[in-house]
Amino acid sequence: MGELRFQADLLGEVAHRLDLREPNRKAIESVILRASDHYDVQESTDPFECIVDSATGVGKTYVMAGLMEYLAGAESPARNFLLLAPGRTIRGKSVQNFTPGNPKSLRPVMRSDPYVVTADNFNEPATRVAMDDARVTKLYIFTVQALTTSTGEGRATHVHSENLGASFFERLARLNDLVILADEHHCYRGPAFSRTLTDLKPELVVGLTATPVRADEDLIAFRYPLAAAIADELVKTPVMVARRDDRTDTETKLLDGVNLLRYKGAAADAYCTEHDLPPVNPVMLVIAGSIEEAREYQDVLDSSSFDAGAWVGKTLLVHSKLRGDEKEKALADLQAVEEPDSPVRIIISIGMLKEGWDVKNVYVIASMRASVSTVLTEQTLGRGMRLPFGRYTQVEFLDTLEVLAHEKYGDLLKKRSVLNEAFIDYGTYAQLRRAADGSLEVRQTAIPAPGPVIPAPRPSEPAQTGEPAISEGFLLSPELGDLKSAPGSAAATPNVKIVDQESRARQARKDAQSDTIIEYPPLPDREPIVIPRLMSVSQPTTVSLNDIDPEDYGPFQRLGRALATEHSDDLRRTKLSASHNWQKAQVRAETARDSIKAALPLDIPLSETRKALIRRVMSAKDVPNRKNELGAAERIVDCVIEAMGDEAQELLSAFVEVCGQRLARQISKTLRDFNPTQITYTDDVEWLAIDKTRKAQRKQEAGHADGTFDKALAFNGWQKNLYSHAWFDSTPEFQAAGLIDSSSSVVVWARLHNNDVPIQWTTDGRNYNPDFVVIEEIDGKRFGWLVETKSDKDMPTAEVQAKRRAAKKWANTANSSPQVQGVTWKYLLAGEQDVEDAAGLWGRLKEFCG
Repeated sequence: MGELRFQADLLGEVAHRLDLREPNRKAIESVILRASDHYDVQESTDPFECIVDSATGVGKTYVMAGLMEYLAGAESPARNFLLLAPGRTIRGKSVQNFTPGNPKSLRPVMRSDPYVVTADNFNEPATRVAMDDARVTKLYIFTVQALTTSTGEGRATHVHSENLGASFFERLARLNDLVILADEHHCYRGPAFSRTLTDLKPELVVGLTATPVRADEDLIAFRYPLAAAIADELVKTPVMVARRDDRTDTETKLLDGVNLLRYKGAAADAYCTEHDLPPVNPVMLVIAGSIEEAREYQDVLDSSSFDAGAWVGKTLLVHSKLRGDEKEKALADLQAVEEPDSPVRIIISIGMLKEGWDVKNVYVIASMRASVSTVLTEQTLGRGMRLPFGRYTQVEFLDTLEVLAHEKYGDLLKKRSVLNEAFIDYGTYAQLRRAADGSLEVRQTAIPAPGPVIPAPRPSEPAQTGEPAISEGFLLSPELGDLKSAPGSAAATPNVKIVDQESRARQARKDAQSDTIIEYPPLPDREPIVIPRLMSVSQPTTVSLNDIDPEDYGPFQRLGRALATEHSDDLRRTKLSASHNWQKAQVRAETARDSIKAALPLDIPLSETRKALIRRVMSAKDVPNRKNELGAAERIVDCVIEAMGDEAQELLSAFVEVCGQRLARQISKTLRDFNPTQITYTDDVEWLAIDKTRKAQRKQEAGHADGTFDKALAFNGWQKNLYSHAWFDSTPEFQAAGLIDSSSSVVVWARLHNNDVPIQWTTDGRNYNPDFVVIEEIDGKRFGWLVETKSDKDMPTAEVQAKRRAAKKWANTANSSPQVQGVTWKYLLAGEQDVEDAAGLWGRLKEFCG
């Protein structure tokens, strides 16, 4: 038996860089552990094949990217990856995901920098060069049809190529490190695919799917079912809507759907307006049973007599009999539905939207003839599960997917147990366990759900209300551990509902109530707030001195103290002495007992030796030669000088060269050991005024003296707020605003909204927006604070800490820029307990967190 090989640190670094959701990190870990157990422990020589069964919308593309990054960065790296797609649309989407410059590309965060090989370039000389270079990571992206047959679409990959010296398929088959990533793995059943795997002789095959076939159950290395994704708020929560009466005519069902869609649109418009986001247009997916039915539905919707003609020209019809190019074009056209200027609001489909379509703005699914249980068991439900805003908005109506059922409401309630079976309610993953002999072994662990996905109605309420009880927990056995960190896992239950159409429509009207939008311009009597805007660029291999936070200057303080101790004013004398034992003489060195007072003929001003040390820092290895590094170099040198104490001038006059050498070595070591944020800044600085007019539909509250918080209210009564009103997402934010506003040192502050002060914290362009900006004045000096409040449970998470590092680097860089004068910028991250313990005092909160 061999030894297990798993690099936990490497996976941690990859997960941080790709900002992986916890289920996706766990999926990669499970695959690596199972593969290592297969090859390294069991010492099997057969190719290892496994499946990642992950709910639609959780991020299979990130799993593929993470596997590539891990395997390409391992001690024995893999350099050849084949991504198989079931059709040309999915293949095209995959190419976009891994092509530099594409808005959806993951390349900026991929250190492996794969050379993408497709059907369009595999026969080019440049591809031959890349394939021959063992140092280059290659990603081959092909449809399964292009490789499983030597005729038709696959002919080109099987014929001899002069450039490659063989057929492309033969070149792949010769590779000894080929890793196959089979997207939508359930599509590849049959002897042709099995024969292709046999011929290619891959090292590893990883299938990715949300709906594995039953025969492949033994291959599943990791399962994260839809029910878990709902519980963890990674996808929308389905709400199954049925009518109380017996009306099942086409017009009634379509009218139910468009009414809910209209309310979804109103709620989305309000949310986007308030948060200054691009518009999101909710769409409805109508599932028909036949082409004839689909055309009937389109005729109704396009009629001026239906809903006063509100949906004329806003429908798109696709059907299951489309084949070849026509089908691929239809799927490609569907991608545009997500664009803000798309006119489409209703898509009518006949069972073809099961994969390859991953837009995020489907908010209503109407199953016109099929039972809701059929819809839930198909991938059709997955078409509406993705989150258009990337995470839960905490506006319930925008975080749910309406599923209009064909059944009556009462019948649907009776089928609750059957519907629960539609949701796979257990997960599985591979984990390390220590055996009795102390060795590590891989165990496959299954996690059952402790309660139903769709709970029974509360006993205290009539069954017809349709309100489900909240179960105790879901997919959160203590053994699962890491999966608990997902957003919704505290409650640990998916709040899947069965409701009647009348109740849902009534609630929808309330949630999407179109109150007058109130505008809040900055108050004219308040001092304006202007913030430096730093131009960020992604440089994955560059580490800046500004990455080192002043709070982490301990090594430089210790260096300064050591220099002061070692270089005293005595010149140490070393003498040599000898001894012998009549067979062998020994010479040894020892410190002389007497000493000679050192003569210090130089009396160099401290300002001059300080400049010499700064020059030495700027010339140290790994320090970028850029203007914005200078401020950080000055801070580090001042830290060293301060640690040297009162004799710093005298010591540096005599030993500045030695001190410079030691400091440069420490700088290089710190930069090498530092985990970079991968974001740096140009030398250009723009100025960003907080002067946007705020817009909201919230009710106004005249004051906030009693300290009662309500998320739906816009609060007035501020003394130093830039705006007359402010609204908040949580109680700690509200409390923090109160203590900031009451501080005598604060000049002006503002609750920041989306894109007010965007701080880029990942190389794929994701921005972080703090909660507050605060300008205060102390003893004539101005300080600018960016303030963030978080719940205590979120404080230690990787995302919060990564954002903290990015914000501190932003502040360090701003303070280093010669263009930023008059204000020293700082960042403060406060937990809810910090805010509570501050007892209304801004100064105390700074002491706790600043």
